[in-house]
Amino acid sequence: MSAPKSPNFDAIARAYRWMEYLSFGGSLQRCRTHFLPQLMGSGSALVFGDGDGRFLAALLAANPALHADAVDSSAAMLRLLERRAHASTRLRTHLAGALDFTPNRTYDLVATHFFLDCLTTAEIAALCVRITPHLASNARWVISDFHIPSGPMRWPARILVRWLYLAFRILTGLRVTHLPDHRAVLATAGFVRAAQHYALAGVLTAELWEYTPAMQLPPQRPKTPQISDPVPDPEPASPSLPGPDPGVFHPDPAPACPEDAAPPQK
Repeated sequence: MSAPKSPNFDAIARAYRWMEYLSFGGSLQRCRTHFLPQLMGSGSALVFGDGDGRFLAALLAANPALHADAVDSSAAMLRLLERRAHASTRLRTHLAGALDFTPNRTYDLVATHFFLDCLTTAEIAALCVRITPHLASNARWVISDFHIPSGPMRWPARILVRWLYLAFRILTGLRVTHLPDHRAVLATAGFVRAAQHYALAGVLTAELWEYTPAMQLPPQRPKTPQISDPVPDPEPASPSLPGPDPGVFHPDPAPACPEDAAPPQK
């Protein structure tokens, strides 16, 4: 059986921005840039699936010293991204799937905006395994995505998300059909959610996660098992031997001396 084909976003690359605005106005872009002020000072970013590059262009402009790797499986999307970023010398683009990209530098920022919803939960876990060895100990992961809220907006959001998956399946061949559980995966991989923002009555979410890998303790020498001392210290006093039990031990009476015997009665 052949492996399922990867989705192809080339056909919608040029129209994607207008499709987004006609559907959601500027809400998606506001989610992408919601935590941009908190990303000031980032030095090296790994960005997956940024589409036409609107977030990455803003990130590079806000961080003059930042260098970024942009990974996308769509050549058309990468060309739009390069134009929007003005072919910055601080930008490297990689035509590859997220699970095929091999990092070759250390990053203090990961960005996935409306991208993780194109993966399954298992694929996000595989992505974490692939990139966490290349993250700085203080790295952050910024995420924007769709969300199913609780309350009265739950069913409208479910219908909207189902419709979007159907549309992207027709337009791009995307095979994913429901939102993955990226939060459980990131928590397992050593990330802690530092901040969260909801938009459109909870249908959109922006999240900022911090990488907190567990401290690696030096290997410990095995402890030598302690052998208990058969004689405690201090040594207890030896118990005294009990005397004979008068109910059991009957000593024979000593014979009386003839001189001590009473004279016979006459």
